[in-house]
Amino acid sequence: MFKPNYQITDQILSWLSDIAEIRGKIAQVKLMPVRETMLRRSAVIKMAHSSTSIEGNTLSEAEVAKLASKSPITAPAKDQLEVNNYFSALDEVTNLGNQDKIALSNVLNLHKITMSGLLPSSKVGKLRTTPVYIVNSRPNQPDQIVYTPPEPSNISQLLHDLLSWHNQHSSIHPIIRAGILHYQFESIHPFVDGNGRTGRLLTLLSLYQSGWEFRRGLVLEDHYNLDRRAYYQALQSGRDDLTNWLTYFVQGFWLEVLRLQESVLSLISTGKSLGENSLDSNDLKIIDFVLTLKHINSSDVADILNIPLRTAQLRLAKLVKYRILKKIGSGPATTYNLARVK
Repeated sequence: MFKPNYQITDQILSWLSDIAEIRGKIAQVKLMPVRETMLRRSAVIKMAHSSTSIEGNTLSEAEVAKLASKSPITAPAKDQLEVNNYFSALDEVTNLGNQDKIALSNVLNLHKITMSGLLPSSKVGKLRTTPVYIVNSRPNQPDQIVYTPPEPSNISQLLHDLLSWHNQHSSIHPIIRAGILHYQFESIHPFVDGNGRTGRLLTLLSLYQSGWEFRRGLVLEDHYNLDRRAYYQALQSGRDDLTNWLTYFVQGFWLEVLRLQESVLSLISTGKSLGENSLDSNDLKIIDFVLTLKHINSSDVADILNIPLRTAQLRLAKLVKYRILKKIGSGPATTYNLARVK
């Protein structure tokens, strides 16, 4: 039986209170459907970039945005496959979000989608049958073993206990429950590879099933990716007591919710008449790019859409007219940012 040991400190309670308040504000904001779509597409791009980047993927956010738009890029095939697999896994998380429990079959399927083509077929969506070790690589020194996950013979029971705990303890605050699920899954390390990505997907799924999806715009992976060392150190800090891990997890959650609030505020509709059909798929590609990288220029648009520079300038002018983008500067140095709607 799984019985996590942790304390909810005053600081954690303060962050949880702030998060709940902001959650209510975000839920009440009225966004036009096209802007809701923009918010979610941007989050998907950021999640795929950050979660794969943590594991060593070399693609930039701009390249991930291009993959999301089905635009060709020049990059290692493996890196592209990792990102495209993560896109598919995020779709599956959305599909499973309406369920009220996480089943072992869901865990195995998410791993299969995430690692398809990256591991031998005998290891994709299958629990490991060999020991693994978590090591700390040190320059000019032998690798240091920092953690030895459970023996293969114990994995099935440990996962069963974890999922049973998760599915039966819906009364625990959803953020705390998701954080404990994240930690314990990584501690079990049930697969030969892909545990980090699968664990982060399960964390997201737990939140979606609890109704804490924040309009599907929250990107926890960004916090982990900003300081990967701190992320791994936090995971290693909870062997006997999860309080330190939960402090890290909830603080990161709080910081990302603050960033999401700012993004949502920038997308609030002014009431200006803008029919859903006014923006086509190429307009959305431009907006995705700006949401991800914060700015764009006409050369970027010409490259992304494979169109002449003059046509790119006209498309940007259209988005400025609709008050979706704002123009910064003039001449060759002109850039475009997301317009802050008041």
